[in-house]
Amino acid sequence: MIPMLHYRGFALSENISSVLSIWIEGMREVDPARARELLSSNMSLEEIQAEISRGNITYRGVLRLAQDVYQLRGIALTRSGNITRIDAELAGIRFREARAGEEAEALVGNISLTIDEDLQLGKGSMRINVGNAKGSYSIILETAPDGMRRVWHHQAPRV
Repeated sequence: MIPMLHYRGFALSENISSVLSIWIEGMREVDPARARELLSSNMSLEEIQAEISRGNITYRGVLRLAQDVYQLRGIALTRSGNITRIDAELAGIRFREARAGEEAEALVGNISLTIDEDLQLGKGSMRINVGNAKGSYSIILETAPDGMRRVWHHQAPRV
């Protein structure tokens, strides 16, 4: 299984606090020609799954800060013991274009998080360089309850 992570919390900037939600999904891309090759082979489904699981996981995600939505790009997710570290760049999303499958806007900031998986709590920092949300933020978050996310079956790469 691939990871589906959901965190929620607050972003604090000066005397202002805003609600924050982060969704990150891991995925393995398989070239269509390779998929056809595997499916037409005499391999069992378990062997095909094992072959596909050897591929690298890429991550995509979305961050919502109050009413603003950002795409997470260049997500680096690492795990050491019970600590998960997430670093990513932020790009604005224009919904009309996002629905049409077009790319997000240019990069507008970055985020860095450290999550304690045992406590299901995290903290970090975020910088947004343009728009109404422009500024530096301290972040406090928690892992969303099980009913709001899928269980993380795959562990992030160990450092």
